Amino acid sequence: MNRGDAHPAPQAVILAFEGILVPSGVLRETLEPHALEALPDFLERHAETTAVQRTLTDILAYSGRELDVDGLLAQIHAWIRGGQDITPVRQLQGMVWADALEAGALQPELDDTTAAALDRLHQSGVALYSFGATPAPVQRDWLRHGPHPEVEQRLAGWFDTRIGGRRDAGSYRRLAAEIGLTPEAVLVLSTRGDELDAAHQAWLLTARPAADPQAGDDHPVRSLTSLIPDGAGDR
Repeated sequence: MNRGDAHPAPQAVILAFEGILVPSGVLRETLEPHALEALPDFLERHAETTAVQRTLTDILAYSGRELDVDGLLAQIHAWIRGGQDITPVRQLQGMVWADALEAGALQPELDDTTAAALDRLHQSGVALYSFGATPAPVQRDWLRHGPHPEVEQRLAGWFDTRIGGRRDAGSYRRLAAEIGLTPEAVLVLSTRGDELDAAHQAWLLTARPAADPQAGDDHPVRSLTSLIPDGAGDR
C-alpha cells in the first residue's frame, strides 16, 4: 500500500523540533551562528564548571587527539560548519543557547496557529513529543521563553541526538519503544524527507505539515490541525 493511501489516527505524534516547533532553518541560520560567535566568551566564563568540563572531555575523546584551546575551538567550528550531529558538541552548543535564552539574547518565535493546534491535540489525548538536533533542555527553554510558554507543558517528552541521528531508522524504533507504543501507532511529522524516510523504515507513520513541490517522495501531507480528532478540543 502506498504511504499516502491511508491516514490512520496516531496515538502519539513526534514533532520535528526544527521545522515544526521552530522554523526549519533556525539551527543553521540562528542557533549555530550564535554559538560560533558566543562560544569563546562562554568558555572564558564557564570553562571551570563541572558540566562544561565533562562535555569538553567528551569532545576531546570524540576527536581522538590532544588539542589546546585554540585547536579545540577550531575543531568544534569545523564540525558545526559541517553540519555534523555530534552529541557532546550539541550539548556544548546547548549550554551556550540556554545562557543566551536566559539573557534574552535569543528571541524565540511560535505562531498562534501552531500553538492552538498543539493545545487542541493535547486536549484530545494525543501524546506529543519533540525530536531534534537541538539538545532537549534547549528545546524546552526555547518554548518556555517564547510567545506561547504554555506549549512547553503540552509536550509529554523531549528527545535529541542522544537517542540517535534524525536520519537513522534505529532512532525512531527507540523513540517508539521509549514512548511505549507500537511503531504503527506513532506519527512522525517533519519537513525533511530524509527524516521521514528513516521513520518509515522503522514502520512509524509519516507526514509533512504542508505540501513541498520539491519533495521527491510520497509521504502524505497532514497539518497539525488535520490530526485533531473530530469534535476534540472543543470541551
